[in-house]
Amino acid sequence: MKEEEQNEIEQQDETLYEHHKFEAGPGQKPLRVDKFLMNFIEHATRTKIQKAATEGNIKVNSNVVKSNYKVKAGD
Repeated sequence: MKEEEQNEIEQQDETLYEHHKFEAGPGQKPLRVDKFLMNFIEHATRTKIQKAATEGNIKVNSNVVKSNYKVKAGD
C-alpha cells in the first residue's frame, strides 16, 4: 500500500469517532470506566472501549484515564 493511501485511510478512521458525554449520578458506586460506558453506549464492546482508553480517547473531568479508572459519583 502506498504511503498516500495509508494516510488517507488513517484520516478517514479519525472521522469515525463518536463523541459522548456522561455524568455519574449521586448514587454511583465506584465502577470501572469501561464497564460504566458499556451501560450507556449502544453497540460498544468492552474491547473497543478499552482500546479507546489505551489510545487516550477517554477523559474523566478533563483528564485522560485508563480503562481501570473507577468512576465515582459526580464524575
